[in-house]
Amino acid sequence: MNVINSKISKEPDAHIRNNLLRMLNLKKYSQMLKETKKLRNNFPESLFILNILGIINHDLNNLDESIKNFNDILKINPNFSDAYYNLGNIFKKKKQIDKSIENYKKCIDLNPNKYEAYNNLGNIYKDIGKTSLAIDNYLECLNINQNYVVALQNFSVCLKNFKFYKTSLKVTKQIENLLNYDEIVRPVDIIDCILNYLYIDPKLLFIINNISNLEKHFPLETLIDEVNKNKILVKLLKSIPIPDLGIEKLMKYLRYNILLNINNIKNKKSALALLTSLSFQCFLNEYIYPVSKKENKILDDLEKKIRNLASSNLELEDLDIAILSSYTSLNKYKWSDQFLGLKNISEILKKQIIEPNEEKKIKKELQAKKDIVDPVSIVVKQQYENNPYPRWNKIALNKFPLKPSFFFENNYIRIQNKKIDNLKKIKILVAGCGTGQHAIATATKFTNSHVTAIDLSLQSLSYAKRMSKKLKINNIDFIQLDILNLKSLGKKFDVIECVGVLHHMNDPLLGWKILNKNLNNYGMMMIGLYSKYARQHIKKVRSYLKTTNLEINNEFIKSYREQLIETNNKDYDLIKKSTDFFSLSSLRDLLFHVQEKQFDLLEISNFLKKNNLQFCGFQNKELVNIYKKIYKNNEDIYNLNFWDEYENKYPRIFAGMYQFWCQKFI
Repeated sequence: MNVINSKISKEPDAHIRNNLLRMLNLKKYSQMLKETKKLRNNFPESLFILNILGIINHDLNNLDESIKNFNDILKINPNFSDAYYNLGNIFKKKKQIDKSIENYKKCIDLNPNKYEAYNNLGNIYKDIGKTSLAIDNYLECLNINQNYVVALQNFSVCLKNFKFYKTSLKVTKQIENLLNYDEIVRPVDIIDCILNYLYIDPKLLFIINNISNLEKHFPLETLIDEVNKNKILVKLLKSIPIPDLGIEKLMKYLRYNILLNINNIKNKKSALALLTSLSFQCFLNEYIYPVSKKENKILDDLEKKIRNLASSNLELEDLDIAILSSYTSLNKYKWSDQFLGLKNISEILKKQIIEPNEEKKIKKELQAKKDIVDPVSIVVKQQYENNPYPRWNKIALNKFPLKPSFFFENNYIRIQNKKIDNLKKIKILVAGCGTGQHAIATATKFTNSHVTAIDLSLQSLSYAKRMSKKLKINNIDFIQLDILNLKSLGKKFDVIECVGVLHHMNDPLLGWKILNKNLNNYGMMMIGLYSKYARQHIKKVRSYLKTTNLEINNEFIKSYREQLIETNNKDYDLIKKSTDFFSLSSLRDLLFHVQEKQFDLLEISNFLKKNNLQFCGFQNKELVNIYKKIYKNNEDIYNLNFWDEYENKYPRIFAGMYQFWCQKFI
């Protein structure tokens, strides 16, 4: 709510106003009501006192009285924009949407720079499904105040399922702005929207469609300049393995041709800027692009040249090191510390040398609770030691942690016993935290929470802990531990989250039972499991690969991936559309995992019934909204038989996996 601090003569003096504001900050509402009642007799037309009363009544949920207070302000001064703003907030709370919109618009008419009103208006349109109008209002808000992170985060939410049909300077500016932040959104959540937006640009479309004879239209240095001008693309290259084969072809083309012409490039500054972005992309996708014999020969000579210069303490060429870093990570070279003084490539050095060195130190410090002895756990551990998954730079953190019941209700998750709201400290387990993206986001989800994050892989855990330090997330412990040994922790949890983990165990249901034993009564548990229906195409490919008896290593995965790219097949097409197709570790996880089992909803329903767990709803709010258009009864979203029926009709709806919440009752 907005506080008026007027200096009109009809107002109480500064001492009285400041005293009321102090009490308001301390939420001394009963005392304030007495004070304001007395003051109203002396200052019957005080906008300040009426505003204070409006805020008090709003906070006490006396909404009708609060509306009266702000309307009284408008009787005295009909042009007071903040009164309309506050009325907009109240009517939204009362779910009187038309009145809320009307008042926000009146506020904006009187004060076009009231960026918060644009943001709140955007929130209403977002909530009622008018995404285009929501985006328009967020853009107006951010045009006034580019640093209003709340609106930027709301804008990012709208991009998850939105498609632009034309470019605009405002949209371009705010997508660039969004990608400057590390804590607002996971790029993977909005990548489809951004890729569609990029492809509206006819020049980029022309470049990608003409890769095979691009030199006829764009000399190499001209092409480098053109790519550097596309700020969204440049920022994406540094943020996420870009899941688009057209952009991948362009990056392969650039890497190959820069390597072949490294000594002839005149505009070294422009080339270095492009190579920095390309180096990030290749590091993030774990060098998934294949390398030809011709490239390998030049690279061998380049490595020798750099090694000799480094050992002789001679000046190193920035471009040489940058192109090398786009083919292999610099931290693999014993002499890589010689690079650390090179300021022009400091971004590359931080990503490929300094941060991996930090992870090595963290790895030595990490706590291993108990030896991992299960045979399947050992081979799964080894896979993730070799291919920690995923490498990530950006994340969506919750700026305003919520009470658990608020979080669940906002996501259609039915929580029947709200005992968890009254806990002084909410103990959360993230079982199988990988490189920490899930666990770190969870650590900001609820008020007064502490997270224990366990994983088989020390390599993954060291990445996770480094990122938690970088993001200053302090309420989380990382421990190397097998779910099978969870009892050794000697404690139970109020919330357990285990996504994409159980289906890689020898006996997933045993793992789930162990988690359940370590969940407090009335505790909440989120589980993520692969769907049999959604992964039929993957099952076919995995079955074929098992018959080949070939050694599954990084080189084979790259080679097989190139075959898939060139093959027209319906199952392969689905795989090529997956974001997991675009980095080495995620592709290994998708097609070559050493252990995988799949489920259907009736199996899940049966397990829940046998283990005192009640299904509370799916995590995917957008999917639930689509489902509700067919199954209209409010209870239908909690009926797994109906969901199974729905999945039979639409077998790709759980293409990622089932992600759902359940609550324990004994």
